[in-house]
Amino acid sequence: MTPVAILIYRRPELVRGLIDRLRISRPKKIWIIADGPKEEGENELCSAARKEAENGISWKCELIKVYANKNLGLKDRVETGLDELFAHESSAIIFEEDCHPSEDFIPFCQEMLDRYRNEANVGGISGDCFLPEEVKLHTDYFFSRYMHIWGWATWARTWRAYRQRSWTWPPAGFREYYPDCGQDEFLYWDRVFTRVRSGEIRSWAYPWMSSFWQDGLVSVTPAQNLVRNVGFGAEATNTSDKTAQTGMEREGSLNPPFNGPKEICADVVLDRQTFRNHLLRQEGKLSFWQRIRRSVMKRVRT
Repeated sequence: MTPVAILIYRRPELVRGLIDRLRISRPKKIWIIADGPKEEGENELCSAARKEAENGISWKCELIKVYANKNLGLKDRVETGLDELFAHESSAIIFEEDCHPSEDFIPFCQEMLDRYRNEANVGGISGDCFLPEEVKLHTDYFFSRYMHIWGWATWARTWRAYRQRSWTWPPAGFREYYPDCGQDEFLYWDRVFTRVRSGEIRSWAYPWMSSFWQDGLVSVTPAQNLVRNVGFGAEATNTSDKTAQTGMEREGSLNPPFNGPKEICADVVLDRQTFRNHLLRQEGKLSFWQRIRRSVMKRVRT
């Protein structure tokens, strides 16, 4: 069984919820990767989060602890923690403390990790589906240029390739990778990565996703959302806006044999819908007519 890694910090109640979800599948090996306190006042919370993880894993399980004595920050803690993980593991399923999986997620990840282990252009598996509810799919998953990380999995080969080179953003921006992208998509990513390049945004997730574009990789994306992010709020590092609309509408079961597309390539149409329903919507930048359409569709469904 593929090992699971949990990335924790100072929110013990969320760690407790995550362990409760993991108890369903009872992974046989868990890495606990924990950041340290920023200041003396956080000592108790960080300690409590670690105890929740350690004491909550009540089933037979190999436990590996990678604990920071001081605060490294989200980017450095994730990257150094996963460096340690992938120095020993060929693949892993990864959760931050606020990303709680459904019972179908780990079996789905396990199957996808085995199925695409030797496919060099498949970089990882996401637990998130941000397609509008009304979109009809004829497969249990699709391939995407977006690598969502609210619950995800990957192989050591992909992580090492990301870490072995310095991050860059090309002069032509997003169009360097996808010349046929829409203007709104081009401008969105140009804004984001200008801030990443300047250091205004200190994130591992954006450079990680852009490494997929640089290497021509795709991610496996389920047709249903299999992980719920429950950590929006003031205590979060990056998801502090409780009112943000994520576009997480598709929550259902996903069962074997997990039928997928015949061709391994990003689905341009579904990626476009994901961009508009998740990224633009979360940023609050859906157009007037898009908002009207969504309102009408919601009334029709109810």
